[in-house]
Amino acid sequence: MASPQKRSFFRYENGVVLMMFFTFGFVFMERLSIVYLFPFIAPDLKLSNAEIGMIASVLAVCWAVSGFIFGSISDLVGSRKKVLLPITLAFSLFSFLSGLARSFWQMILVRGLMGVSEGPVLPLAQASVIAASTPERRGFNLGFVQSSLGLVGSFLTPIIVTQIAVHYSWHEAFYLVGVPGLVMFFVLLKWMREPGRGTAQEAEAVEHTKVRLADIGAVFRHRNMWFCVLIAIFSMTWLFAFTTFAPTFLTAVSHYSPDEMGLIMSAVGLGTFVWGFVGPAISDRLGRKPTLILFAFVACLSPICLALLRAPVGVMMMVAFLTTVGQAVFPLFLVIIPGESLPYRLVASAVGLTQFIGELVGGTFAPWLGGVAADHWGLVAPMWIAAAGMLVSALLAFGLKETAPAKIGRRALEAQEIVPTA
Repeated sequence: MASPQKRSFFRYENGVVLMMFFTFGFVFMERLSIVYLFPFIAPDLKLSNAEIGMIASVLAVCWAVSGFIFGSISDLVGSRKKVLLPITLAFSLFSFLSGLARSFWQMILVRGLMGVSEGPVLPLAQASVIAASTPERRGFNLGFVQSSLGLVGSFLTPIIVTQIAVHYSWHEAFYLVGVPGLVMFFVLLKWMREPGRGTAQEAEAVEHTKVRLADIGAVFRHRNMWFCVLIAIFSMTWLFAFTTFAPTFLTAVSHYSPDEMGLIMSAVGLGTFVWGFVGPAISDRLGRKPTLILFAFVACLSPICLALLRAPVGVMMMVAFLTTVGQAVFPLFLVIIPGESLPYRLVASAVGLTQFIGELVGGTFAPWLGGVAADHWGLVAPMWIAAAGMLVSALLAFGLKETAPAKIGRRALEAQEIVPTA
């Protein structure tokens, strides 16, 4: 019989999922706020497109390196909370400092430090959620936490920061988006507990996630991991080339007002949130591989439509919502396929390394390349770079081996049916 604690909604499993949902969401609110504010910042600080790309790139490279390093440190010290608390406080303070920046180099320094503080949040959040999750809820819980990128980071942020920038200034927008992180610092301080110090199940989950240094090599001995890493590089090229330059493209080339740009980008964020649930759910029936291929091809259309269409705001919002389906792809190659391809105790390492390499290459190189291309061929160039990144991801996905339990089980049943009986 299930215990009353398990039947109750008000249990730590749900509590930690909500805490990590908002913590990770506010991380992306602060990370993405600058891309929606670039139309205001660039004229003020006299930034070129290459410099805009460099600001996004330095955050990405610092994010990638620190996520891997501090995630390992948390394993060594045996504590998620002791690492997560100070970095939550730090990334909030660096948002305030972003509002104080008065030059390109000041902004580079502050955003780099922000990347250092934000990079470890997702690995630490995932580790905390894994430890507290019941087996039947693990996939949903991890997906729900990651979907906060769309709802908080991409849907709410462009509306909030562009309105503040229009009515006040971009400086005040940075000050405001730093506040939610401070709130989460105190929430985590009071209610977060170390994995393994609650139920026996949590202790077992923590024990199973311990990985020796010698085990890391096994992660790359599986064919799917190689393809997932490559897909991560090109999918993050799509993500960061698109999100870094789309707001500036909409205002400078398509001549939408900052208010209209905020609405279009909020539709991108809403699509990111919704498709982040729908895509993985479809893959449960259709299979991971065909779902990834299908949604990657559709995601190619989001930057292409932005580059070629000039329609009323309502139409653009609908197009943005229907085509920005990349978040349906990210959980598949980042978490689900590695999780079904490898032993459970290696999943955290697989996710961390996939994020590290994808962010380091795609997240760092794409904004810089997009900025250089924009200076030479116009702001439409990053849109085509983004489309090409997701197109390559779709083609690479053909090399994956199917991992969906329902699909594999169906194939096994069909194989049994065609075996002749004695």
